[in-house]
Amino acid sequence: MLTENKFKKYFLYAIGEIVLVVIGILIALQINNWNEQKNNEEKITNILKEIQSDILIDLETSNEVFDYQILTDSISKNILNNKYTLEDFRNNNFQFIGYNYRDFTTTSNGYDNLTVNLDNVPEKYKHLLPEVKNLYVKLKTTIDVYNEKIRSTVYTNINNLSNFNWYQDFLKDKENKEQIDFFLNDVTYKNLVATYMGYRRNIFQISNEYRVKAIDLYLKIHKAINSTIEVPKIVNYKNKSSNNYIGTYTLKETINPSSMWNSNIDVVKKNEQLVIINPIDDFDLKLLSYSKNTFFLDEFYDAIILFDSPKSGHLYISYAVNSYAIYIKTASN
Repeated sequence: MLTENKFKKYFLYAIGEIVLVVIGILIALQINNWNEQKNNEEKITNILKEIQSDILIDLETSNEVFDYQILTDSISKNILNNKYTLEDFRNNNFQFIGYNYRDFTTTSNGYDNLTVNLDNVPEKYKHLLPEVKNLYVKLKTTIDVYNEKIRSTVYTNINNLSNFNWYQDFLKDKENKEQIDFFLNDVTYKNLVATYMGYRRNIFQISNEYRVKAIDLYLKIHKAINSTIEVPKIVNYKNKSSNNYIGTYTLKETINPSSMWNSNIDVVKKNEQLVIINPIDDFDLKLLSYSKNTFFLDEFYDAIILFDSPKSGHLYISYAVNSYAIYIKTASN
């Protein structure tokens, strides 16, 4: 009996030891799992921060595209509407369009790192993945197509210059009557400019759409990772304007049939956003901010809206290759 009693005690003791060892192993595995999850979450968080850094670079590039669009929009409309003179050409006030390009290239280091870690994305970050894919796959595909189109067009335009008899004088910066007539009056050059600006408009449009989607993604990442860093000023397309732009505007000038434009438009503010009331089509044109007086359209993305241009109290709207209107403010609301 003593022997049997000792065996029972020993057996229970052995079972207890085994249970303690198993519990210890489970705890160690759980701690290791927690550490792995923590390290993995930290890794994905850093990748998301890298995507944010890429977005800041892309927004700067988008700004360059916007500035270049404003510049080429003005020059091309002067060319297409015969506003340049011989004196402009001789005084170097004439600027060529169609022989250089400003494409829209994006940065994807963070996205590339994320794609090889998709299986490790924590649940709390998975809601970001559709927007990441939209930005770096869907929009990027369209961007690449538009970039290639304008590059190939510009290369073709440059190559075709050598077919003109005045090309050698052009290279020497020597005045040539045939050359001047080509750039000032020839419909072939005007068609070249119109085609080029059509491709420029595509890049401008996709750049602005990318801008909006990239800013939205940046802010969602900022919230998801509980960032305490101040959001940079460039991460914004909300109105940066005062109420001075609110009012009624009357059509003053256009090169298009007047029926294309409303005789009067109202600029109002709805939910802290400037809006152009469109009485003909019965929908509002929501304005997204580029700078204090410069805007583009929500959802359409391809129009330039400039307040106080060309003069204070004026509103310049440019749409498509050769469509624009200037309105003058006639009433303040």
